[in-house]
Amino acid sequence: MGKLFSFFLFLFSVLVSAQDSINAEGITFLSDFEESHFTNFANGAEEDYIAALLGIDSTMTVSKAAKIKSNVDNFLEGLKKKSLSYNPKKKVKYIFNEVHDRFFRKYELDANFSDIFKSQTYNCVSGTALYTYAFDYLGVPYQIKETPTHVFLVAYPFQYDIYVETTLPGKAGSYVPSEFIIKKAIDNLVSMKILTSDYVNSVGYNKAYNDYYYGNENITKKDLVGIQYYNKGIFLLNGSKYQRAYWNMQKSSLVYENEKTKIFNEGILTLLMDELDFSNMENFKWFITFTKINQETDYLKYKLYSIISNDKLSEFDMVQVEEKLAEVENTDLRNALMETFYSFKAEKAYKFQNTSEALEYAQKIYELNPNNINAKNYIALIELDKLAQKNISDARLEDLTDLVERYPFLEEFGLYNRYRVYLYSFLVANSFNNNQKVAGDAYLNELEQLLKENKEGSLDFNQGAIGKAYGEIGAYFYRKGQKENAMRMLKRGLEFSPENEDIERKIRLINQSY
Repeated sequence: MGKLFSFFLFLFSVLVSAQDSINAEGITFLSDFEESHFTNFANGAEEDYIAALLGIDSTMTVSKAAKIKSNVDNFLEGLKKKSLSYNPKKKVKYIFNEVHDRFFRKYELDANFSDIFKSQTYNCVSGTALYTYAFDYLGVPYQIKETPTHVFLVAYPFQYDIYVETTLPGKAGSYVPSEFIIKKAIDNLVSMKILTSDYVNSVGYNKAYNDYYYGNENITKKDLVGIQYYNKGIFLLNGSKYQRAYWNMQKSSLVYENEKTKIFNEGILTLLMDELDFSNMENFKWFITFTKINQETDYLKYKLYSIISNDKLSEFDMVQVEEKLAEVENTDLRNALMETFYSFKAEKAYKFQNTSEALEYAQKIYELNPNNINAKNYIALIELDKLAQKNISDARLEDLTDLVERYPFLEEFGLYNRYRVYLYSFLVANSFNNNQKVAGDAYLNELEQLLKENKEGSLDFNQGAIGKAYGEIGAYFYRKGQKENAMRMLKRGLEFSPENEDIERKIRLINQSY
């Protein structure tokens, strides 16, 4: 059977072929014929069984499929009268041999259903599929069994349990095990402690044999269609056709409920994440597809960053990335990826001193994650710098208050208090320069409170602004003839800003006037 469980093999396969360009946003079908009949069958249209099996052939058409079905039906119609005269065991053997002689010539591991009618090439999946159709047509009850590497049929289950092995022609193709064989097989299982004698005694040898060798779980004709696509996916995988392998696994999963298709799809997409050239934005759709089955946020954020940090991507490409990220279905994951994207954009814009763009992206990050320290930092740097570029006046105090109301976190940043020192220093200097002592004292109180809080030197502030503030205070008192007060305030300024040249110069001037 064409199920090569090659998970470890494909992890070390060669790079993706450049010609594998498949639409990753929705399953890509080989033809309109495949899409219509496959999806109909997937949705329960039982009459499309043969068409669904044939759709895996990209050259299949409605007329070709109809002709194949008609030929099969005519052949089976010819078997119907004679098969009715046989007992169940002979009937199964007769049908088996006639179908095998008519349709099967060569066993090939990678054959698909349409190959039966092109070259009489088959494997256990396609062979079993044709026998299920024949048994349905001729009224033979059956069950379809699956093992990890094989599928086969059991005709007349619970009555004769006739094993139908499609890959073996002649007498070996269908048989009923004798009571002797059954007893010997079960006794061996008991001796190996695989089964217990109590269990065998309670259910009987025949049921114990059937349950162990044939299994309790059956698969359906729909599963057979899915297994055919699963097999094709494995062969494409082993041939390093990863993208096409993925879509065959996807088709398989629509009709074949099995965990291994999900495992393989995740493995294939992981390979694609490492091998695809994401400088070609067409390939970014595979990243979005990957997010549907792998939601390891840290890895996806790392992978996204490695993609968007490629210098070959244009601004148009980046717009496409943003639009595609909006399609990620998981809200938390989408927000995390958007945060990574906006962080990259903000960082790049800020490095190129495009502060308006950096602020735009920082605000988007902040909306997604108010705890993002980089977003807070960009907002603090840019907004406070914008404020600092304006003419300094008491109106800036209102601006600063408004800004903190919008971004309360600004008070956590040193730049906020540095700006306040600068602003209050200017307001103090301006007030005393204009002989507005009451206003000046109020501003000075705020300034000195800030400077006292920074007694340990945790804040870098503008020494020139401090010198200007205390210098204007000294000048005010000097103009008023209050030289002692002038000296007292200047020396007080030196307590907050030692060795301040502006303050020391004013002190020297006053000393020279004595």
